[in-house]
Amino acid sequence: MKEKISKYFFVVLQIGLGILFIYASYYKIVSPGGFAHQIYNYKLLPPSLINPVALVLPWVQLLCGLGLLINRWTLGASFLVVLMILVFQFGLASALIRDLNIACGCFKTGGSPATWWTFARDSLLLFSALLQYGYRAKKWNSKI
Repeated sequence: MKEKISKYFFVVLQIGLGILFIYASYYKIVSPGGFAHQIYNYKLLPPSLINPVALVLPWVQLLCGLGLLINRWTLGASFLVVLMILVFQFGLASALIRDLNIACGCFKTGGSPATWWTFARDSLLLFSALLQYGYRAKKWNSKI
């Protein structure tokens, strides 16, 4: 019984992360200029990398979200989701420490300013993604 509940928990977690990343990719795909401006506001990347990142990252988010949603390539998708959240958390913490007045940029341009509450919320998301990745890695290793 406990194993069945655990399996359903990870299925729901995987689907939730998939939907979240698909949703997060949408505005970035339809508005790459707005997303590039959001990236610029973090003041972490050299100008020559901002546009390429703004063009490629949303598609990576979409593919990872789709992979999680349709249950394909889930180990790689879970790993990339963890990596993307870690990089974002680093950038967000850096911006907050430097007292930059920025919006998160996760789901739309503009919006309310990013705060340490945003960081805390996304830390929970990171924890969820790490759980999902750990579950997938354990399942994958048991097949070898």
